[in-house]
Amino acid sequence: MTVLAISTGSAILAWIGLVLLLVVAVLVLLLLENVRRPVAEIDHYAEDILTAGVGIATNLDGAEQLVRTHALATAVPDLAVAYLRKLGLMR
Repeated sequence: MTVLAISTGSAILAWIGLVLLLVVAVLVLLLLENVRRPVAEIDHYAEDILTAGVGIATNLDGAEQLVRTHALATAVPDLAVAYLRKLGLMR
């Protein structure tokens, strides 16, 4: 009897074990795919949120300039009246 000699019953059990292993491996891969798909979708949404956040921050960069523009614009009528008075066109 050699080392490679195996009984028929052991060979059948080995084949059943291999088939079960294959079935379990396929099930594990399907379950992993069911987890991977939502994770990839969440990652995609997170990238969109990051892009939108950077866009909002970029749009708010000029807020200080807007305050300065408002202050200058509210000063214009008083300056115009003072200028017209200095020219003698207004009393």
